[in-house]
Amino acid sequence: MPGIGNLQNVNIRDLVNQNADKQVRNTKELDQSQTRDFGQTISDFISAVNADQKDSAKEVSDVIHGKSENLHQAMASMEEARLSFRLMIEVRNKLLESYQTVQRMQV
Repeated sequence: MPGIGNLQNVNIRDLVNQNADKQVRNTKELDQSQTRDFGQTISDFISAVNADQKDSAKEVSDVIHGKSENLHQAMASMEEARLSFRLMIEVRNKLLESYQTVQRMQV
């Protein structure tokens, strides 16, 4: 086996360092447009919850005014809006709790 003799010349640390360098290069090559700041993510989340609420209100209004007879879809839309709102409230509560925990830390 002629290939086994070459393994003695391989330094494992060199291989690990080469792999680490590749990972750093791959991380730097990520498109900067894909990275988003936290505030923009929260703003988009709130906008999506607001859109769900508006869609739900429109569907319910259509059913009430007789423009639509799809009561099942209106009820599903209301439930989806309710769940997304509750999720937003829970995320807010966790963020406030985290902020308060950081504030209590002694420096």
